[in-house]
Amino acid sequence: MLPGVPPLVLLCLAFSLGHPCPATCSCADSHTVDCRGRGLPGVPTPFPLDIRKLLMGNNSIQRVPEDFFIFHSDLVYLEFRNNAIAALPDGTFGSSGKLVYLDLSYNNLSHLGASLFRSAERLVKLCLGNNRLAEVDEAAFTSLEHLQVLELNHNRLQRLSVAALAALPNLRVLRLEGNPWLCDCDFASLFSWLQENAFRLPQGPVEIQCTHPTEESSVPLSELTEASFRDCKFRLSLVDLLIIIFSGAAVSVAAIISSFVLALLVNCFQRCTPRKDEEEEEEEG
Repeated sequence: MLPGVPPLVLLCLAFSLGHPCPATCSCADSHTVDCRGRGLPGVPTPFPLDIRKLLMGNNSIQRVPEDFFIFHSDLVYLEFRNNAIAALPDGTFGSSGKLVYLDLSYNNLSHLGASLFRSAERLVKLCLGNNRLAEVDEAAFTSLEHLQVLELNHNRLQRLSVAALAALPNLRVLRLEGNPWLCDCDFASLFSWLQENAFRLPQGPVEIQCTHPTEESSVPLSELTEASFRDCKFRLSLVDLLIIIFSGAAVSVAAIISSFVLALLVNCFQRCTPRKDEEEEEEEG
């Protein structure tokens, strides 16, 4: 053992030098590992430490190791297309600061957390289409200021916060078609955003459809207008109602307190001021 060198570092170097390419994969060059279509149930190890491009598509992988990017922080291109990944813990993409391309399409993802991609701030393309996404946290894409392409098509999304999209200043392409969007008042703000950003939709709003809560047939967004959601402008949310109730209660309490204080002041003033009859008697005396 080399003096002064930690055992873990030596182990990683041994993996890197002794196993330049996993036995079940192929390597076109020293920075690319191709494991596509090998029927793999999990991510094989070890990989070269300086790997830049990893192709893991068309396998049966169910999870991404949470510490994967600790040892492979140089990854720029990562493909997990067409696997069986159902969940991604928030720390999965920690240390992924160099990642530019990430393909997680055709998996079983159902939820995107608030801090999942926080460390992947250099992402340019994120493919999440053809999953089972039903919920996307409004802070899911907060750190992705360089993201240009976002694919959320063919999932189970009924609504999506505008805040999640507003956090992407360089977004050029957005795919949302194939989702069961619900044309309720919660969708109104997203509809307005899509109207203003229709140029980001590859095929325009015609491919995006939504269903009214009381109807079964879907309607293309291209057939809707702002007038379709005019009734929503007069609808108060629970938060609005609570604000109104508490504001009214506060005003009432303030008015009662003010009246009580005013009454005390008037009473005090009356007691402290000599009455006119007393003043006349004092003058006659």
